[in-house]
Amino acid sequence: MSKPRRDRLWPRQATTRHAWYRDGHDPNALPRQALVIAWRSHSYKWWARITYCVEITGQDEPAVIDRWVPAETLRPVPADPNRAFGLR
Repeated sequence: MSKPRRDRLWPRQATTRHAWYRDGHDPNALPRQALVIAWRSHSYKWWARITYCVEITGQDEPAVIDRWVPAETLRPVPADPNRAFGLR
């Protein structure tokens, strides 16, 4: 006898750590995949500490950027581990 479906699935994450980041200085810039590390509020404005990679011409390895950015430059990407591993 198999387990009920609810017992085979992982719980959904309460918060999303994956996001698309677009630098606010260039509206035509290609969004980058980012990972949100932390949040903070300063002067009634939210900021996120993010990490993302940048490809550098002539280098074998990408550079890893870690910086604080305004929350409005991010768009959350909901992640469901069940869909990623074909359980749904």
